[in-house]
Amino acid sequence: MSSRLISAAIAGIVVTLMACAGGLAMVGGAAVSSACTTPSAGTDFDAGQRANAALIAQVGADRGIPVRGQIIAVATALQESGLRNLNSGDRDSVGLFQQRPSQGWGSRSQLRNPTYAAGRFYAKLTTVPGWQAMPLTRAAQAVQRSAYPDAYAKWENAATALVQWAASSSAAPVRAASNGAAPVCSDLALGEADPAPRNADGSWPAERCSIRPDPTTGAGCMTPRLQHLVQQTNAAGFPKPSCYRPANHGEHPLGRACDWMMTTGGAALGPEKAQGDAMAAWAVTNADRLGIAYVIWFRMIWTKARGWHAYTNPWGANNPSGWHTNHVHISVR
Repeated sequence: MSSRLISAAIAGIVVTLMACAGGLAMVGGAAVSSACTTPSAGTDFDAGQRANAALIAQVGADRGIPVRGQIIAVATALQESGLRNLNSGDRDSVGLFQQRPSQGWGSRSQLRNPTYAAGRFYAKLTTVPGWQAMPLTRAAQAVQRSAYPDAYAKWENAATALVQWAASSSAAPVRAASNGAAPVCSDLALGEADPAPRNADGSWPAERCSIRPDPTTGAGCMTPRLQHLVQQTNAAGFPKPSCYRPANHGEHPLGRACDWMMTTGGAALGPEKAQGDAMAAWAVTNADRLGIAYVIWFRMIWTKARGWHAYTNPWGANNPSGWHTNHVHISVR
């Protein structure tokens, strides 16, 4: 499994996970890829849960933990926290695994760090003799010492689907796109946006920068098509963008582009990177519906003609903003 697991996570859109070669296959109960098989879990997961599952799997992969161990870890987090990074719990329990500072797992702030918490779980799991051959519930209980030792078993199918999805999603969008490959199944399951208005012949109408002021900055303007894109990204649960910018180049001053920040400034890592990956994949999936001209994210640029390819950073800003490692840029036609 790649250490660059990509979480196709869209806040506010709940999808049903399926075990398949390409990842997710259902949106709202509708199949989107014939390559996928039947559901392996009947539970729906939202963006935050999927991002946390992908992070847990990634920590395991980085430590050389077999897939079986990653499934045990995800199932444990499903039972303990519902795959939520909880701020509290029973007594002093916190985080994804509801680990307790008083029991030597680490400080409260450490255990609220999902990467640290997952690492501590794996560190304990690997000390359990014969854990690889144990039933999931026994292995999880050997680590957690829960008052409900049989409760982990019911999450095995869901955890398996989540880990399989995270692994299959690792090829999209950036790695697969670098050689022009088509998006995998997971990209096709990110949810369809409502299409922007077209002319009767299917062409895109010419639009002026007529929405004043741009509602995301309170200055300048944006085109109706860009406004529609912003509305659709809001509906999908992505961060609010910043659009109009009085520059002397690009689409921002023309009201045809927005930036969606994944961080407060530095390059995205972990869940922030996963959210950016998800948004880039969503934009590409919906490019034809929304009139998207190109997408830039994490040193890569997507166009309809070339797919994903290396971004050359023409403006020369050698920082996260210049290389688009802290925000997703989308321009419309």
